[in-house]
Amino acid sequence: MPTNPGDKEHAAARATAEGFALGRRRAVLLGLAGLGGLAAPRIARGASSFGSRPIEIVTHAGVGGGTDITARMTVVDAPALLGTELIVVNKTGGSGAAALAYAAQRPKDGHTVLLMTQTHLITMLRNRTATQLEDLVGIARATEDPQIVMVRADSPLRSADEFLSAGKSRSLRFGITHVGSVDHVATVGFAKAAGIRPPTAVPFRGGGDIVVNVVGGNIDVGLLNFAEGESQIRAGEVRPLMVLARERVASLPDTPTAMEQQIEFAAATTRGYAVMKGTPEDRIAALEQGLVKAMQGQTYTNYLKTSGQSASSVAGRAAWQAQLESFSRDSQQALADLGVTR
Repeated sequence: MPTNPGDKEHAAARATAEGFALGRRRAVLLGLAGLGGLAAPRIARGASSFGSRPIEIVTHAGVGGGTDITARMTVVDAPALLGTELIVVNKTGGSGAAALAYAAQRPKDGHTVLLMTQTHLITMLRNRTATQLEDLVGIARATEDPQIVMVRADSPLRSADEFLSAGKSRSLRFGITHVGSVDHVATVGFAKAAGIRPPTAVPFRGGGDIVVNVVGGNIDVGLLNFAEGESQIRAGEVRPLMVLARERVASLPDTPTAMEQQIEFAAATTRGYAVMKGTPEDRIAALEQGLVKAMQGQTYTNYLKTSGQSASSVAGRAAWQAQLESFSRDSQQALADLGVTR
């Protein structure tokens, strides 16, 4: 992990970024409380097949993180549709390994639902956890949170064309979270699809550190979600060059997609729900129907729009299961290319 310069300017930049992130998370959670997401939900118990026991939504993320907030936004409307309470259970540790282990130990009755990301798949492939993808059944996709190519506002890479031209003449420094991570895989895949030189990957602790180091000029580029760089974009410190998605996002209507640059590549933080294989089919069907309908409501739709995520994020079981399997295949090959598969 690189050591950041210890001067006051960089310390202030980090404090600003971290303070904003904390403030944003508090605002979202307070908003959820007002909407009922953190209060006792209204529950229509009549036709519920789940009885009175709550359904646990298990996430590997800490409270206030993007995945945790996704879970809490889902459970605003889901209790009334599923006929029982839903609670968010945070099982952090091991890049998803702790959440996978917890879910595997619970009864296979539909009362334990994993909120998964690509991180879980990378962990399964790299660490050969007891639970593998074939032990899971996808229920519904919740988010497609596109990665965005971001540079410092005064960077000489002022447009997508200038970025691509520079990348063909030299290896650009990209921030990543750690070697073999989801964003590392995305960085290498994007560079290959864009026809630029293999990037120099510089590891940091997380997206907050990456955007701070983009602003500080310690790296050339960050592949970041909108929420990770929102305050710096609004402050005019960071310039988004392109969105790695098939369509532009509402939060950055003037930023072109990679597809518009003839780059056939998309990358996003994709989140979705799954249960352990062996869960009764009627419970799986009820969960799919209830969760999808909850995420098609106005509260969740507004969350997607204001957090820079794809309007077509929500999808049912068939699309999500196919995407999980595709992610797993692609990630296995990417990790092998990086030489980090066990």
